[in-house]
Amino acid sequence: MSVSLTRITDLRSLTLGDTVQASRFGSLHYRGRVEATAPALGVVWIRDDATGCRAMLHGNVFEVSLLRPALQFAA
Repeated sequence: MSVSLTRITDLRSLTLGDTVQASRFGSLHYRGRVEATAPALGVVWIRDDATGCRAMLHGNVFEVSLLRPALQFAA
């Protein structure tokens, strides 16, 4: 399944259950589902798919992108 990435510039647009990934300097660090948000503090917490651990993502440290299934058209 292919996915589309949408860069998030405002953490208020994220909701619980959204799947995101966090990159820094072009390298993927985390990917998982949003468990909690604190946009006023500039952070969200996710459950990392790779480790199962909870990670706090700072919006000013990581490039956060929303993952969604890409639309596929039947030929």
